[in-house]
Amino acid sequence: AGERGLQLRSLDDYWRMAQCVSSSGLAPKGLEKPEAALIAMQLGAEIGLPPLASLQQIAVINGRPSIYGDAQLGVVRGTGELERFDEWVEGAGKRATRTPAEFTDDTAAVCLVKRRGYPETQDSFSVKDAKRAGLWGKAGPWSQYPARMLRFRARSFILRDQFGDALRGLRTVEEN
Repeated sequence: AGERGLQLRSLDDYWRMAQCVSSSGLAPKGLEKPEAALIAMQLGAEIGLPPLASLQQIAVINGRPSIYGDAQLGVVRGTGELERFDEWVEGAGKRATRTPAEFTDDTAAVCLVKRRGYPETQDSFSVKDAKRAGLWGKAGPWSQYPARMLRFRARSFILRDQFGDALRGLRTVEEN
């Protein structure tokens, strides 16, 4: 054990941890089997997440491992190469100071990123984009937290574009 808990250094260490997680009943949905937990921990290790954070931040959506949007940003910040990051919501092309009370097709979340050595870039995801993708009004987070879902979509696209090496092509849960 180290100052931050158990140090897994071998396949046997990971396997034993996966078995403990599985038998504890604390494994997240989709990662209940030791084999799934082990793969999630390995996938997390490849992008810089410790074992238990990997289990909490990786989900299986439609049979595909994905990372939560908050963890995606954490991985990118952990590279030390993120010079600027900003997110906001726009309506009619104007930056809003808070989440709008009503959404129109032109309401969009915008994410701006500057990686060291690269130009500043931004991407957006609008209500119109969400409707085209069949997401707007869908039961679950898209109905409960529409502004957050728009933001996570915009964030996911730009971070995967600018930090594909760090994220290893891993899509976000919110993107699946």
